[in-house]
Amino acid sequence: MLELLWIASSSFLVALSGAMVPGPVFALVLLESLKNGKIAGPLIILGHFLTEGAIILMVFMGLQQVLGSEEVRIIISYTGGIILILMGLKLIFDVFRMKIEDISNINNIVAHGRTPLHKLIFLGLLTSCSNPYFFLWWLATGLPIITNSISMAGALGFIFFLAGHASADLLWFNFVSYSICEGRKVLNEKVFRIILLVSSVFLISFAVHMILSAIMLL
Repeated sequence: MLELLWIASSSFLVALSGAMVPGPVFALVLLESLKNGKIAGPLIILGHFLTEGAIILMVFMGLQQVLGSEEVRIIISYTGGIILILMGLKLIFDVFRMKIEDISNINNIVAHGRTPLHKLIFLGLLTSCSNPYFFLWWLATGLPIITNSISMAGALGFIFFLAGHASADLLWFNFVSYSICEGRKVLNEKVFRIILLVSSVFLISFAVHMILSAIMLL
């Protein structure tokens, strides 16, 4: 039992340290929480979990060498960079066209900015897939922890690893969503738009960095 608690707690802390580093998923949760409320965080992370599940499945199928190859990293960097740039530009466009009826009321949604719930899941999946560092984290950090967990406690070790990892992502991004939604109560329209713009520019900057990194690999 102590081994299982160790596996769950260690995977929780490792995942939490990764989740707290600002990245595309963090920026997306921030943006969509402003527009959609507290539900944005859990739904985006559900899409994120689907991507993680696919990676774990591919690892078990013996495809980790393919995922870790330089060619795949370059492809993901280029395609992911383009996708994130387009997402960032669309968000900037939305900032300038949206009407904010009553920014002080958390129940009032941005007139033209609300994202369908199913699309939030898709955006979480797409943003995760668009980040090559997400794949590298799983290969360099996630895979060794999975291997160690299974060697310590078999299938139960793997289950407790997943539980600890998923709990960290859910806890952190639910906290981010909640904090943003509560903050909306005291935000004026100008500050609201600035936050959206800064987050959008961050997405674009991250995407440009990814593309430049891919060019350096050529």
